[in-house]
Parts: sequence; structure tokens; C-alpha cells
Amino acid sequence: MKFCSSSAHADFDLDEVLAYIDELPERPANRILDSLEETLQSIAGHPFLGAPHSHLTRLLGEEVRSRLVAPYRIFYRMGRSTPEIISILHGARNQSAILGTRFSPIAPFPTELPIASLPESCNT
Repeated sequence: MKFCSSSAHADFDLDEVLAYIDELPERPANRILDSLEETLQSIAGHPFLGAPHSHLTRLLGEEVRSRLVAPYRIFYRMGRSTPEIISILHGARNQSAILGTRFSPIAPFPTELPIASLPESCNT
């Protein structure tokens, strides 16, 4: 099984996702969790299936792609030996603004340490 890594921003985002999912009824929560895990495994095995993001690629200097797991979008970079998950954002959020702020040359770092981590299949 192939693996991917995650950034501190992605871990922070995942904590927010898990907190939201924890409030959902069991059935939809499990559906989202299963979809997230399947997509993360797919990214590790087939990273080029994601949609490219030329603006983020120019900003980071490495190829950035994303995959949709409704209602979330998983952003990852391709410049490493394995894909690195860089953000997991809800579709209703202003993703361009958030990512632009996070990955500008003076990007702030999350102030809280994440509690959760990505599924084992996506940790190195």
C-alpha cells in the first residue's frame, strides 16, 4: 500500500473536519469518513488523477492538485517522493483566499496543535 504525508495545515484542517463530523448523525458521518479515507488512499496510489491548480503551483513552486470529497476538497502537492496533503477545506469556504493566505511568503502557522491525524494509510 502506498502512503502520503500531511502538512501541519492539513492536520489542523482535519481536526476541524472531525469536529464537524462528530456532530452529524452516524450514517452521514461514516459516509464522509469512508469517502475521505478512500480518496486519501487513492491520492497515495494515483496522485495525478486530481485536478491541477496552476495558481497554487506557481505560488508553492511544486505541482498542486486537488480531489473532491463532498463537501470537502483535499489539496495536495506533488513535489515530493509521495504526495503531501496540504489542506482539507469545506466547499462553502473561500478556498482561494484561505490557501493564498496560508501559502504566501509570510503565511501564518496554525496556532493550535492538531489532535487527530490522517488515517494510517496516509501517514509516513
